[in-house]
Amino acid sequence: MESWGGGYDDDLSYLIDLVEHPDPLRTATSSRRAAVRTAAEGDQVVAAIERACESDPRMALRLVAGLSSYWWSRGLQDEASAAAERVLGMLGRTVPPGLEEEYLLAVLHGASSAEQEQLELAQQVVLDGVGPFKYPVTVLLWSLVFGPFESSTTVADVLARHERDGDAWTRAAVELVKGYPGLVDIAPAEAEQSLRIALARFRMLEDRWAMFLALTGLRQITDDLLPVTSEAVELAEELGLDEEAGLLLCERGDLHLRAGQLEAARADYARALDLAEASEDTESAAAAQIGLARVARHAGNLICAREHLATVLATCPEDHADARAEATHELQAVCAAEATA
Repeated sequence: MESWGGGYDDDLSYLIDLVEHPDPLRTATSSRRAAVRTAAEGDQVVAAIERACESDPRMALRLVAGLSSYWWSRGLQDEASAAAERVLGMLGRTVPPGLEEEYLLAVLHGASSAEQEQLELAQQVVLDGVGPFKYPVTVLLWSLVFGPFESSTTVADVLARHERDGDAWTRAAVELVKGYPGLVDIAPAEAEQSLRIALARFRMLEDRWAMFLALTGLRQITDDLLPVTSEAVELAEELGLDEEAGLLLCERGDLHLRAGQLEAARADYARALDLAEASEDTESAAAAQIGLARVARHAGNLICAREHLATVLATCPEDHADARAEATHELQAVCAAEATA
């Protein structure tokens, strides 16, 4: 979307047509998904929202709502927050008629800087609701942002109406919320069951980003870590989540290492290092190098282990204290191995 080619009104109409679906990513063709991505991450949509705030705040609010699913699922919280704050600053404490849920979404994105009265207005939108939200992502965002501060009765009521009246995706989202650690007070076994139900439903719907969220929750509570982590690695790479993929590869490498599977561990750490270096992620690079050092130590190649650790200590910034401490601890293990060799 390098150039839209029309006037201001045409540009806004194009953007609204592009993103205003119940869930533009879930139902879109690949070409539309690419267009949404360009819109969501480009400077032009930011400029469009800025202009709309001055001349048509309702349009700006609709744009924020329409892009919510994409921003959140791709980890673009900063972009979403900046846009939401701009719109909320223009609207103040006025909820435009007919755009109650859009206002709620803006508050959810900009909650950290929203006024207390705006938070209360958004809360009232939820309490006044009688059916599922128009935008399926709203129930997830609300559960994550407001859910921990709401009464268990309110959370149960919101989830119940979505489980009863929502479509297949929304019902899967309810299971995700029910099982996600810290959101609903249920036993670990029940939470794991809910997350596995959510994962199965999202898999049938071919929604990869929602599958990734379910796997993220499962990794925190399941004892069956290896297959869950492996699927999460695959999805992270498919979704272009390089930082998350690198961290997951290191975690899977740790699992392989504990099982004595040195070659599998080495392959995971090496792939994680490639991703970290490509994105200049020094913290993930350090984790991968430390993992490779451990593999080398277990394989008896102490010189190689020292080389990896020397790289970490030479390149890892001082403010990454945990990584440096871990590298130092591993270096002590190498020294101990050398003493007994």
